[in-house]
Amino acid sequence: MSESAPSLHLHTAYNPYPKCVFLQVTPKSSATSQGEFLLDLNLRFNEQEKALLNGQIKFGIKGGNLNLTVQQGKIIEPQLNGNTLFKLIESDDNSVVWHLISPTGQSTLKIDHSSPLATIQSSNESVEVTVSYTVSLSDISITDVTGLWRHDIHPNKHSILERKLAQFLWKERLSPEISRIQLTSQVSDVKKIESPTTNVEPQHLADLHQLIDNIYDVKTSHLLELIKIAKLDYQTDLAGGNFLGTELSSIELSGANLTHSNFRGANLTDADLSEAILSYTRFSGADLSGAYLGNANLQQADFYRSSLALANLIGADLRGANLQEANLSQSNLSGALIEGCQFGNNEGMTPEIKTNLLERGAIFPEE
Repeated sequence: MSESAPSLHLHTAYNPYPKCVFLQVTPKSSATSQGEFLLDLNLRFNEQEKALLNGQIKFGIKGGNLNLTVQQGKIIEPQLNGNTLFKLIESDDNSVVWHLISPTGQSTLKIDHSSPLATIQSSNESVEVTVSYTVSLSDISITDVTGLWRHDIHPNKHSILERKLAQFLWKERLSPEISRIQLTSQVSDVKKIESPTTNVEPQHLADLHQLIDNIYDVKTSHLLELIKIAKLDYQTDLAGGNFLGTELSSIELSGANLTHSNFRGANLTDADLSEAILSYTRFSGADLSGAYLGNANLQQADFYRSSLALANLIGADLRGANLQEANLSQSNLSGALIEGCQFGNNEGMTPEIKTNLLERGAIFPEE
C-alpha cells in the first residue's frame, strides 16, 4: 500500500454531446488518510439538438448507468448511496455501478449534480480511474423532430418513427458509452474527443431515409404492422417510447418491455398488456377500459384521470403507482400489490373496496 496517494492527471475527456450528458471528475488528496484520494463528480443532463438527414432532432436521456472502475487501487467508500437520484446496483473493490432514472412522466433528465463520488485507496504509483456514463435504447428520448416528415402524420406512425430514430442514434452515436473520463498517474497529453470517432455509413443513412418515407406512405396505421416495417422488436425496442394520443385499441403487447413509456391520452381499450413491464410509464388521461393488465409490472406508473373501467389488474404490481381520479368501475384488483399506491376521487370506488385497499397498504392522500 502506498503511503501517499499518487497525483492523478486527466488522460481522456470524452463528452461528444455535452448538452445531453456532461461528465467531469476531479481528484483531490484525502486530508485525513494517507494513500487515499477523493473523487468529486459533476454530472449535467439536458436536451441536445443534432442535424440528421434533411432535418433536425432534439434528444435527451431519461436514465442510464454511472460506472466507476479502478485499476491498481480499490474503492473503499462509494459516496452516492444516500442520494435519491442514484441507486447502487453493483459494487466491489474495483468497480461500482449506479443507476439513474427520471421520475414518471418526465421525458428527459434535466439536472446539474455535484457531489463526492468515492474514496479510492491506491495500491501503487500506477493507479488508473475511469468514470463513464452508459445508456440503453430505453433511456433515449426524442423530444422534437423537424424536417424529417410532414406534420399530418398519424400518431402511431409518429411513435414508431421516433423509436426508430432513437435506435439509430443509440447504435450509431451513443454506445457503448455517451461520456467517459479517465484519470491516470502517468503524465501525458490529454485525449479530448469532442465528437464520436465512428462515422455513420452512408448506406445506413440512406436506409433510414427510405424507412421514414415507407412508414409515412404506407396505408396502415396499425402499430404492430408498423413495428414490422420498422424492423423493431415489440418485446424490447418500444421501452421508453412516446405513444402520446396513439390508437391502440385491442392491441396485443403481452410481456413487452414498455418501461418509462408515455401513453398519455392513448386509446388502449381492450388492450392485452398482461405481464408487460410498465414501470414508470405514464397513462394519464388514457382509456384502458377493458384492458388486460394481469401480472403486469406497473410500479410507479401514473394513471391520473385515466379509465380502468372493467380492466383486469389481477396480480399486477402497482406499488408506488398513482391512480388518483382514475375510473375504477368494475375493475379487478384481486391479488394486486398496492403498497404505497395512491387512490382518491375514483369513480367506482365503494366503501368496501376502499377499506380493502387500505388494509392492503394503499394510500388516499386527501385524507
